[in-house]
Amino acid sequence: MIGFITQRFPLFIFGYFALQVLIRLATTHIAVLDESEQIMLTQYFDWGYNEQPPLYTWLQMGVFKLTGISIFGLSVLKNILLFLTYFFIYKLGILVMNDKLKSALSALSLFLLPQMVWDAQVDQTHTVFLTTATSITVYLFFYIIKRNNSWIYFVLFGLSSGVGLLAKYNFILVLIALGGVALCIKEYRERFFTRKLLFSIAVASVMVLPHFLWFITHLEIATHRTVERMSSGHTSSAMVNFLKGNGDLLLSFIAFLSPFWLFFVLAFRKYFHWQWNNETKAFLSYVGIIFVFLFLMVSLSGSTHVKERWLQPYLVLVPLFLFLHVKALSDTKMVRLFVSISLFAPLVVALVVLIRPWLIDMRGKPTRASYPFEQLAHEIQTTLPQYGNVLIYAEDKYIGGNLKLFMPKATVITASLPNQPYGLEDNIVVVWENEKPDAFSRKIAQKYQCDLQLYQNYFQHSKELRYTLNYELCKLK
Repeated sequence: MIGFITQRFPLFIFGYFALQVLIRLATTHIAVLDESEQIMLTQYFDWGYNEQPPLYTWLQMGVFKLTGISIFGLSVLKNILLFLTYFFIYKLGILVMNDKLKSALSALSLFLLPQMVWDAQVDQTHTVFLTTATSITVYLFFYIIKRNNSWIYFVLFGLSSGVGLLAKYNFILVLIALGGVALCIKEYRERFFTRKLLFSIAVASVMVLPHFLWFITHLEIATHRTVERMSSGHTSSAMVNFLKGNGDLLLSFIAFLSPFWLFFVLAFRKYFHWQWNNETKAFLSYVGIIFVFLFLMVSLSGSTHVKERWLQPYLVLVPLFLFLHVKALSDTKMVRLFVSISLFAPLVVALVVLIRPWLIDMRGKPTRASYPFEQLAHEIQTTLPQYGNVLIYAEDKYIGGNLKLFMPKATVITASLPNQPYGLEDNIVVVWENEKPDAFSRKIAQKYQCDLQLYQNYFQHSKELRYTLNYELCKLK
């Protein structure tokens, strides 16, 4: 089994993520927060939507064309992206180490990074996409350097760069770091900084230009939440902000790589042999340049909190870098042990995902996957049989996205997603859990007669916890 994993890693990792799709379908049919946002945004095409670039939404829109608005469609896209991340890190390992075993171990090591094995699987969207774009772009960069720098690979590098920039704005750090790597190493500089790089710049620019034009005309929408997050936790002391922010940055680096680094040291410390070569210089320069930019961003913004997922696209290459310095391995006892430990982590995650919904009463609180939105949608539809002509105004995107999931013909909007196109329908449903959307209710008050309803139902798999929200059924007077 271990020989199959290490020698036929692409087949193994494809099967793993296919299994993840099945696990998701078996455990819940409720969308989590980021997925709910995507369900709502895919109702219409635009060159930009909010503080994130639009490409993930466009891809999700395309998948929904094939699968319908569904958990299957959400899960397929995410797991394809995760598969590509692991696959290209494996391919990058073969490119720089020429060793299938160490390349497979480098990619398997991602199972020992909690952000990859848990958060990326159960919650993230754009960060997953950014990590995929990063792994592909870094692979193409090294392919140009080490194998073939013909114009076609510069075109592909431009395509992957455009994809990265349309995946998440902080992909720009990846391009800055790769450019810095090429400048620092003479052989890289000669291979990369040629006239053919203009192909990359042209392709990426054409891809990004429409969204860039949208961005500069919607600066408030595109930057407000990012600025808000960066400024959260500010104190009145600039020095305190500096120390807290950069201390948190350093701790996040360490936390992100745990427990991988511990198991790596235990398993391979006797095989570790430092090599000072171009690949070592390249990876150290890459991580170093990104760290410097993150340090400057945290210091200048005064941010006091750095989330580990912000580091994910940059630090997924660290296991590969460490395996660069491991002597040639065979199917040793330590290799088998490391593979077993690496596989134990996703097995635990899969078991937790499978049983967690059934432990809701024991935990005393619901998960995002436990909310009874399907029953709510059914109740609304029985009251409004012509629900295809319904406009739903939801308090937030989590409620709105899940109602859209179960009422695909309805138009669903929310105040948290600005600039959504909509028209008033014969029937309007206003839904809220905590705070009634009074501004919208006042807007329709003169033309619509509204009937207030209280919805209560048990959370899924619970006999004790109830979910309560309010909704108004509004019809033309």
